[in-house]
Amino acid sequence: MKNVQQILLILIGIFAFSREGKAQADSIFLDPKIEIEVILPSLDSLYEIAKLNNPTLKQEAAAMRSAQWAERYMRWIWAQNMSVFYNYSFGSLPFFAYADPTKPQDQALIQVREGYRAGINLQLSIFDVMGHRGRVNEQKEKAILQKYKRDAEAMELRRKLSLYYTDMVGYSRLYKGRNEDYLMQLVACQVAEKEYREGVIHMSEYSRQKNVLADAEAAYHESFRFFYSSLEQFEAVLGVPLHTVMIKPKKN
Repeated sequence: MKNVQQILLILIGIFAFSREGKAQADSIFLDPKIEIEVILPSLDSLYEIAKLNNPTLKQEAAAMRSAQWAERYMRWIWAQNMSVFYNYSFGSLPFFAYADPTKPQDQALIQVREGYRAGINLQLSIFDVMGHRGRVNEQKEKAILQKYKRDAEAMELRRKLSLYYTDMVGYSRLYKGRNEDYLMQLVACQVAEKEYREGVIHMSEYSRQKNVLADAEAAYHESFRFFYSSLEQFEAVLGVPLHTVMIKPKKN
């Protein structure tokens, strides 16, 4: 029982440590002082990562390979009617033989009663012969269709990734600007409060500064919401957590 409790404590510690590590990594992306495009790979590199992890693209690629194998199978399906045999059998097997190949008139019918026999047997119906090319072309077109579907999904993935990347970078800059405005207005309001208490400014000016601070704080929280949402959307399209592909920022 004691060993079980120790194991549970170790597992809980590992889980808490991993969650803490992820939280610390994610907090870097939420730091308004860091530019998001600096700590992430290039868009082309991110696209290659997304291609490897996108389940829909994997599904389309698998369907394309399946169609290609079906086409190869259909090209050789006629061979199922051909068989090669080799055996030893008893019985009468008549065939023509020539005593002298230059004199066909000397041919004689020979009866072989037992011995080894080998040969090839091929049976093809007219339907198989006439329809084989059409079935091969059908499978070929299906393979081409699946390739187009895979390429279309790859293009859609790149479009989404580019769109969400642009949103993420744009909202990160907005978030950074709103944070600077909020901090500046916070200092301005603290100065106004001090001046109001000292009687330097009127109550109306102090109230105006408070209202401006409230607006700046609301704009800051709204920009944070948009930025955080864009991070989540981009991470969902990328297919892997952002902190796993993050480039560590250089220390000044």
